[in-house]
Amino acid sequence: MVSINTLNAITKQVSIYGYSIVLIAGIIGSIANLYVFSRKRFRQSPCSCYILVASVFDFFNISFSVTTRLLADGFDIDPFANNSVGCRVRTYLAFVFSFTTVGCRCLTMIDRYFCTSRSVQIRNLSTKKLARCLLFVNCLTWMLIGIPVLIVFDSIRVNSKKMTCNTLNRQFTDYFSFFLNPVVYFFVPLIIMIVFSVLTYRNLRLMNPLSYSRTKQCTIMIIVESCLFAISSILHGTRFMYIVLAIDLKRDAYRAAQENFFYQISRITFFFNSAFAFYVYFFLSKDVRSVVKGIFRQKRNRIIPVALSVRYMLKSQMQR
Repeated sequence: MVSINTLNAITKQVSIYGYSIVLIAGIIGSIANLYVFSRKRFRQSPCSCYILVASVFDFFNISFSVTTRLLADGFDIDPFANNSVGCRVRTYLAFVFSFTTVGCRCLTMIDRYFCTSRSVQIRNLSTKKLARCLLFVNCLTWMLIGIPVLIVFDSIRVNSKKMTCNTLNRQFTDYFSFFLNPVVYFFVPLIIMIVFSVLTYRNLRLMNPLSYSRTKQCTIMIIVESCLFAISSILHGTRFMYIVLAIDLKRDAYRAAQENFFYQISRITFFFNSAFAFYVYFFLSKDVRSVVKGIFRQKRNRIIPVALSVRYMLKSQMQR
């Protein structure tokens, strides 16, 4: 059996390397998404509006939430734990970034169902105007729902040497643990994505492959991304279910170390969907790959003429 010290050391290394990989991959992927889906060939699609807004919140979620988790769990440096205002703002922003991103992805999946439907009335719901309205409502909703976080969270002293950012409000803890996280964040989005993925896949089978190739590409990559969300959220949802079921369970030091290891794994996988969305798009969409390849072609085309002009100048000088 692994000792407590060894298990704690493994947990710390998993936190450092896991969060570091997610941080680097997530920042690169979010910036790449913003570049690709702001190009002319994608701008006209309502789906691109959802992906762009989700990418903005992914960037903030990864660069802010993952960085603070890396510092706190990997290096025992929590710059917000000793500051009441910083604690509340950090928790509120992490809440808004995470939930708004999930809302954007649900809207993306719903839009894919709209635009692949055989019904003209349903297809007409896939518009940029409706997308902007729904995105505004989505952002505003989570900003308002997260307001209690600014009230109940605070810096709490764990012992003489350690402070943590948490809440002692039992009603809010029950609301967050029993409803907000397992139901609103995990089960409801999962059900929405599964239902609309099945409906969209059924629509795809009835589509003309020659007429809707780009729509099919975008739809398939959104369906696969929904599967990634389901996988990355399983441990996160399981963790909160375990917290609820084992709230009165007495724990020894070894059990606490085991739970901490599982918590770190679930926290890291929680960010997978935000960190790796672009790579799903890249591998599944020819259009996304062509935009990315175009960046390197432009750079190569800029370098070659400069090299030729320098060679021509040197040749002219030698002839003189």
